[in-house]
Amino acid sequence: MRPKITDLSLDQLKSLVRSYGQPDYTARQIFRWLYQGLASSFDEMTDLPAALRKTLASQTTPLSLRPIEQRISDNGKTTKVLFELEDGQSVESVLMLYDGREKGQKRNTVCISTQVGCPIGCPFCATGQQGFERDLSPGEIVEQVLYFQRQLAARRYDKVAAGPTPPRITNVVFMGMGEPLANYESIRQSLETLASRQGLGFGARRVTISTAGLVPQIRRLAQEKVHAELAISLHASSNELRNMLVPINRKYPLEMLLPAATEYFERTGRRPTFEYVLFRGINDSVRHARDLAHLLLGLNCHVNLIPASPTLDRKFLPPSMKQVLAFQRELTRCGVSNTLRVSRGLDIEAACGQLRSRCNPSCRAG
Repeated sequence: MRPKITDLSLDQLKSLVRSYGQPDYTARQIFRWLYQGLASSFDEMTDLPAALRKTLASQTTPLSLRPIEQRISDNGKTTKVLFELEDGQSVESVLMLYDGREKGQKRNTVCISTQVGCPIGCPFCATGQQGFERDLSPGEIVEQVLYFQRQLAARRYDKVAAGPTPPRITNVVFMGMGEPLANYESIRQSLETLASRQGLGFGARRVTISTAGLVPQIRRLAQEKVHAELAISLHASSNELRNMLVPINRKYPLEMLLPAATEYFERTGRRPTFEYVLFRGINDSVRHARDLAHLLLGLNCHVNLIPASPTLDRKFLPPSMKQVLAFQRELTRCGVSNTLRVSRGLDIEAACGQLRSRCNPSCRAG
């Protein structure tokens, strides 16, 4: 299997072109073609020598993800794509378009995967029910963003309203299939590519990494030169309940997780977000809201409340909206900054792992 050019950092790409007798600026040209020019083949890189383009095409591959199924919902605002990888495995990504009414600004957000399956095994998660196959490479991660950027660039748009340039991806969230921080090296390199001015040019506040709570990796991420927003999947305010919902809590309980979140804030200046998925009759009562507020007392953070998405396991159902709003009111009354996040694309199975479960029956639980 030929190496993927997107798996290479800029420094690694420089080493490659040097081996072909080319100067370092050639690597920068290739990098810009991939991430700014959105080239899908070496033939499109017209300012490279023809002989080099031929060599690159014979010895490497520019892109490796192949879309095999696409579903569109929310009047075209949510698109989910199932990609086939070179080894026949598959992962999902979702593009969500926001017109500005939901958070006060227009955003084009891509939710990307970092692993085939997931090793954490949360019982309510469709990906967790599939088991774990392998990590994605840096290129396989970044190519998900490139795919949707090319899709946006190819769409018709109103030049009067949008200006002379096509719409672009504005935000990237590592919230798809897998536990991002369990694939740390690939995540670190993909962050560098996303942040690079010669790459995709995303600022730290435009990229969010979600984790189930891998404490050593959270502490390590806090020390990296390339930062991102941090979202921690909490879902419970006690170790007893979180042990059931997020099994990694048995290894890294709340007494270890919350200090790591505090350290992340202190080192980066970016307050962590705690994701709290509400499950009917499990963690959605007003008492649970008060316990959550008590747990987070004094911590500079924000809570995202998310009504559960249905999966194959019917034990984990969303609460009524009345119950959701009661939970939110209590959390607000207790002084906890929070947002109620509206689920997108339920009719196209946009929650992570759902489409892959449907298209790969052998991955289904039970």
